[in-house]
Amino acid sequence: MPGSAARFPSTPLTTLLTGLSESEIAKLNQCTVRRQIAPESFLMHQHSEARSVYMVEDGVMMMERNSSTGRRQVVAFIHPGNFIGIAQYKYYEFSVSALTPATVRELPMRSFLPLQEEIPQLKENVRDIGGNILAHALDQVFALGQKKAHERVCFLLQQLHSRKPDARTRMVELVMTRQDIADYLGLTIETVSRAFSKLKRDGVIDIFSAHTVEILDHDALREMALAE
Repeated sequence: MPGSAARFPSTPLTTLLTGLSESEIAKLNQCTVRRQIAPESFLMHQHSEARSVYMVEDGVMMMERNSSTGRRQVVAFIHPGNFIGIAQYKYYEFSVSALTPATVRELPMRSFLPLQEEIPQLKENVRDIGGNILAHALDQVFALGQKKAHERVCFLLQQLHSRKPDARTRMVELVMTRQDIADYLGLTIETVSRAFSKLKRDGVIDIFSAHTVEILDHDALREMALAE
């Protein structure tokens, strides 16, 4: 589906809009295009030219990085409100694909970079987003390096649960495959399966299907998930 003119909502989805006036948001609206991304389709490819940044409006996406030998590391699962596409160099250092039907708001660099100079608050917001990305990366590095397999699964489940608007719900939907989870947590598929089974035996979760998990003991899950 071709891109269409898009407007940012009056209520900010991310810190990108924090502190901006209505007139400043209107300037963003003028250079924003809404795009629909089908499941398994790519928004961007690793090593492609970094021409735009994006804010996810709807759906779940996945960021990954591949080595020259074909090994894959899933870097993040991206949800509504996430801002993606910040590139340190001229080219993207990662690929992003849709796990579900997704809607993004595209901001071309040729418009977005001058706007940051024109709107100091916007530039500060982008810097804050970069800091949040770094904090997420550090949490993931800790989980991969220090935690046991079942604790890494708790780390992921806690991340997904924290995205839910209703914190009281105990259900977590896993729209990604077991291979995606394994590549995110630095495990094999077999180890991921054993980790889920252990958490179920220990009464921490219940498993309804490959894509639906219920958190039974949130305190235990949160304690095992902590990046401390």
